Amino acid sequence: MPAAHSFGPNSFLTISDVPRQWNNWLACQYETQTYCYEPLKIIDSSGNEQPAQWSLIPSTNCHGNGSPSSYNPEVINPLCDLTGAHWMEVGVRGTFTKADLANTYRWKLRTGKIEPSVLMLGDTQKTLVGGDATTGWTLEIWAKPAVKAYLDGCFSASSCPKTSVASRSEVALAGYCRMLSIDSSRNGISVPSVELRDALRGTFIATNGMSQSWSFSADTFFVTAVSPHFLPPDSSGKSEMTPGFVRVFLPKAYITFDRGYKSLSLVTSERVKLTVSGEKATAKVTAMDLGILVDTGVTHFSAPNPEMMVLKADDSLTAVPPASVVPSAKPTLATLKKGKSKTLSSIAKPKASQRPKWTASGACRISGTRVVASKKSGTCKVTVRVLNTKKKYVVLKTVSYKVS
Repeated sequence: MPAAHSFGPNSFLTISDVPRQWNNWLACQYETQTYCYEPLKIIDSSGNEQPAQWSLIPSTNCHGNGSPSSYNPEVINPLCDLTGAHWMEVGVRGTFTKADLANTYRWKLRTGKIEPSVLMLGDTQKTLVGGDATTGWTLEIWAKPAVKAYLDGCFSASSCPKTSVASRSEVALAGYCRMLSIDSSRNGISVPSVELRDALRGTFIATNGMSQSWSFSADTFFVTAVSPHFLPPDSSGKSEMTPGFVRVFLPKAYITFDRGYKSLSLVTSERVKLTVSGEKATAKVTAMDLGILVDTGVTHFSAPNPEMMVLKADDSLTAVPPASVVPSAKPTLATLKKGKSKTLSSIAKPKASQRPKWTASGACRISGTRVVASKKSGTCKVTVRVLNTKKKYVVLKTVSYKVS
């Protein structure tokens, strides 16, 4: 096996090495190599599997706070954080057509010391997490491409209403994965115990939103999925609705060990608290081999932003408040007083070269360099997006506040 880094910053790395940001991982060539991808396979609608054509390549790298404006190589392309602070871009590069929507693409990532806790990727069908922190983690993915519609300035329900029409659309297979940390200061991507992180390992969120992110607190998944309501007009001037979807897969360990159910079949729609666009909704729950799949019922876009929580087995249906209401006994959301404000820099400090874009939804708004709470109680979400090396805006951080 060649020496680590012999042909580039992320070449032939093993579990004892750490990858660098902004560099796509290579194809695996050796048994002990990590931070690489194994061959991509295509499964057609008849279930036949074959190797993917050379033009389709799995794309993986981690994103953090590298600064391309620096002259220091260690600052331009620093090492990836292995505690959950950075997120891992995952996808398949290449040109997809609508005919490819029927295909399933399967590939395996050797993610080394980066534990793939929660994946958010297009029309995901199944994932399988293997390995450990000593020998290296692996993530096997089965996913379909999806139609993604885009519109500049489409960030929230106010800036992307139900009358919004996409400026362009494409068939793509892209998303990201996060490693949950045991650190309460990282709001939304941390959990209070190793046991809960272990139980959530293998969770995935399937959605084709233009802009997407998630956070987890008070046993609730808050999914941000924004895209214009309509696809671009065809030659006749007509626009079809964006074929949106948001589905959350929760592993068997989370349902049985953490939620306390003896069988996955006991998790019915009534046991799932769900809101879509702030309104109470009914989830469709499907028991699978490795866990349950919760379909939020989203069928088109704008900014439905579902909030979903599976009740514990011994919770009363009438005693437990909706997922969007955080019980006072479990204060997990930070509080922002009505009419008050705080600086954006206290939430995140992106580089100016990343051209950050701040958006707010719910009971707050962005005003200059501050987020300002409304004079009414509610929940507020603040998101900052930055340009990545491909000159595309990606979510850097999302935080939620209870305005009271």
